[in-house]
Amino acid sequence: MKFKTILILLLVPFALVSSELEKSANIRGLFSLTYKSNINFDISFTKNAYTNNGNSVRIRRDIKPFKKKKLLRALLINGSLWLADSIRYWATYAAWIEDWQFQLNWEDQSERFFTLKANRFDSNPFKTNWTHGLGGAIHYNTARYHGLTVIESLLFATTFSLAWEYLTEWREVISINDNFFSGIGGLPIGEPLYQLGKYLLGRKGTISHIAGYILNPVFALNDILGGKKWRSHFSEDYFSYPTFYLKISNENIDNNYSDGIRTNRFHFYAESEFKKIPGFGIPSVEETNLSLNSTFYSSIKFGISLGSIGIQEYTFDTKVIYLGYFHQRLNKNPAGLLKGYSFYIGASSAFGLFKKRALEYYDISEYHYDFTGGEEPVQPLNFTDKLAIINLIGPSTHISLYSSPFKLEITADAYFDFGLINSLALNKYSQNNNIFKTRMKTTLSYYGYYYAFGYTLNLNTKLKLGNIFFTGGAKYQKYGSIQGLDRFEDKVQDDSKIIDSRSIFSSSIGYKIPRTNLVISILFERRNRRGSLHDITVKASETRILSSIGFLFE
Repeated sequence: MKFKTILILLLVPFALVSSELEKSANIRGLFSLTYKSNINFDISFTKNAYTNNGNSVRIRRDIKPFKKKKLLRALLINGSLWLADSIRYWATYAAWIEDWQFQLNWEDQSERFFTLKANRFDSNPFKTNWTHGLGGAIHYNTARYHGLTVIESLLFATTFSLAWEYLTEWREVISINDNFFSGIGGLPIGEPLYQLGKYLLGRKGTISHIAGYILNPVFALNDILGGKKWRSHFSEDYFSYPTFYLKISNENIDNNYSDGIRTNRFHFYAESEFKKIPGFGIPSVEETNLSLNSTFYSSIKFGISLGSIGIQEYTFDTKVIYLGYFHQRLNKNPAGLLKGYSFYIGASSAFGLFKKRALEYYDISEYHYDFTGGEEPVQPLNFTDKLAIINLIGPSTHISLYSSPFKLEITADAYFDFGLINSLALNKYSQNNNIFKTRMKTTLSYYGYYYAFGYTLNLNTKLKLGNIFFTGGAKYQKYGSIQGLDRFEDKVQDDSKIIDSRSIFSSSIGYKIPRTNLVISILFERRNRRGSLHDITVKASETRILSSIGFLFE
């Protein structure tokens, strides 16, 4: 019963989206723009009027353009949300009594406000810390809803994160990791949610609006406060390539992460992707060169694996590209098929979350260690793999090559990261070493993860031949722990460097059944992990094969 309930809850919002999208025979056509010159595009809106010149299709809708920002309103709503959450925190402060390190006096508070001595990494559980990114996304979305730009909304999220750390949590250290996730994390998490909500609420129909409210509740709150008329001011938009992909798979895994057990389980995957580039993929007699100064790409990917005992693993990934350049040379050959290329490059940020099912009580999401002395830690440890990272910034590039009947797409990303990283070597190290006697990093010892800087390199390709497609991917991440800034640094005796890396290689073949949205595919994936702690180095690998049936709307 629990398994069926979880599955239904996951499928409902995406089913709502799918049923609405299925009414449109050509989503790309509905949101393409008519090309006029190499830098100008005809963007006009008149209800249900279509134009087709053989190269593109456009839809015209009666929507007034957004005219001005509502800065004060955004401040008031964000401030109210911050105050309400602060009251909740003060009402339950006893749950975090180990965090109290400062008094309400001049000496302590001047140290917090006027020096960097109070800036530390906190000692909270993995879930508590990564979900701060969702809080940042709420403040970010509220600002975007009221007409602020990407950068202005990022400043909003960062400001309210700092207000929380300096004012709400006046008893505590200034949490560096919370400011990363609540502040900077507001952009890569909040912007894709904003684009998705904006798209769904910009469409007509109750089903689409309900889906928009479910997937972005910030819009529901602000619509209640501002009214439907307010939302209509920013609903005007176009998407040259909206894509929704829902996939259900049988997942077979062969691994040596634990004891080499081969498992079989059910996997659900959902993805939304928006390219907001005028003329993208539309042929023209002239070249296109555009500077893009706002969000022109965003994506959200969610995956969950379910077995006989419930959730085995889940992932949540987002990506946004917000400043860049677009170049295209694309036309049709005498047979009417596309020939040429499209290229864009831009500044990008992303977010990634990965969590395997806990095997021990101290690794579950709800567990909070009692640092006041009422609990004895256990050894040896048995943490499962987990990861929460913010890809702070880096270049992202994409090229589409058209040479009928082939189309080749290549995407590459490189990021500088901050993250919460599981130490793969910790379990083995703790078998022969008392990590509590020598007192290692607090979150490492009690929750299995540490704070780290690192980088991500990512490459994906897709080759389409009619209704058949082949994909390939390679991803590499490497992280090193940050020393000397533990909340309880005076108690830490072993602040050694920890290194972890992970790589993922994948390939797939798929087939889209003609005149339907159905896609069948087979994916092969190899995952490698490596971790080092002192003289202990651990390697692990995992092979996955997924047989899938999905629904693709593009």
